[in-house]
Amino acid sequence: MSVSLPDRVFVIVVETEGARDPERMPLLSHAGPGGARRTAAFSSMLLATTFLNQAQQLGHFVKLDYIFPADRRRLAEDFPEYEVRLDPSPQAFFGGDPAA
Repeated sequence: MSVSLPDRVFVIVVETEGARDPERMPLLSHAGPGGARRTAAFSSMLLATTFLNQAQQLGHFVKLDYIFPADRRRLAEDFPEYEVRLDPSPQAFFGGDPAA
């Protein structure tokens, strides 16, 4: 992570097909350059919910399961497969046009 994160951030957990796996928490993500999985983290619950509201208004449907408070010190350890972006706008996170 190149950005300094606050001690506590909020991540968006999305619904999965089938039963929940207690060992795996699927975060809202998309493929970035080189196949890196990018996820969004928010410095407040308000920013996370605002992001979701704006994304919906732009036509990006997010299958929200819940918003999870995460400890910054454990984020990379708990979610090593993700590259974290702090407080992105929906446009910056999703890029391009929403899926129809």
